[in-house]
Amino acid sequence: MGKSNSSTTRVAPVFEHLLNSDRCGASWLECLLRLGTRADVAAIPKDFGVLVPHHPSWWGPKSECRLTPPLKLLKWLVCNISCESVSKSGDKCEILRKRQKLACGDPEVLSEALRRLEAGETKSGRGRWWVLEGPSSPDAFLETNTLVLVVEGKRTEKSITTKTKWMGKRNQLIRHMDAAWEVAEGRAVLGLLLVEGKVNDPMSVPKKWLQADTDLLVPSLPHRSGEVRQKIENGILGVATWQRVCYEFNITWPPVQDEV
Repeated sequence: MGKSNSSTTRVAPVFEHLLNSDRCGASWLECLLRLGTRADVAAIPKDFGVLVPHHPSWWGPKSECRLTPPLKLLKWLVCNISCESVSKSGDKCEILRKRQKLACGDPEVLSEALRRLEAGETKSGRGRWWVLEGPSSPDAFLETNTLVLVVEGKRTEKSITTKTKWMGKRNQLIRHMDAAWEVAEGRAVLGLLLVEGKVNDPMSVPKKWLQADTDLLVPSLPHRSGEVRQKIENGILGVATWQRVCYEFNITWPPVQDEV
């Protein structure tokens, strides 16, 4: 956070530079997708398309694209909430009582939760005890007529987030891709992780980031069919460093000087 916040010092300046250099993305999108460590095995569409007209700057602290969690996941969560997770939740009063009943399998409370979700009451908020996952906000979100790309950017973090409040195993990048699947409408869903390279080896991805994101694929997507899981796995582009991105696109390094 602060002067090392990746959103303001890496994500926003880099993607704003790319968008301003070519607003349709034809000169840089393919290269960006090919930088990931899994790009050779990922199912990248042959036709990249061009960025949608008037593509918004979906990056930066106040402009990230908020993706609604899949309805199937929200329904799965209310059917599988555990007593242990409720006891650790810190919830109080009526919310706590309702979630305790959910965890104990109370049929009336479960029926109410499912009914509310089916009615479209899927946004998390005060008092909404039946919503067990909030929106997913990738650090950058790009879309063409053939693909959707979600990007998670890291700088000083030691690892990617691998759990949520109600799921003990939920990979952050896969979570973004899962939510993006709901708005892709048949387009390919791709996910890229961008991290800080070492000072003495800036182009190489540090070993700690090389663990396959597919390790948590199944536990991250309990609501998805095997076919959809496979397609999401096929869309994982892997990891690249911020320094490599800046090098490839002639962006000054660092893209933003840290405050002294």
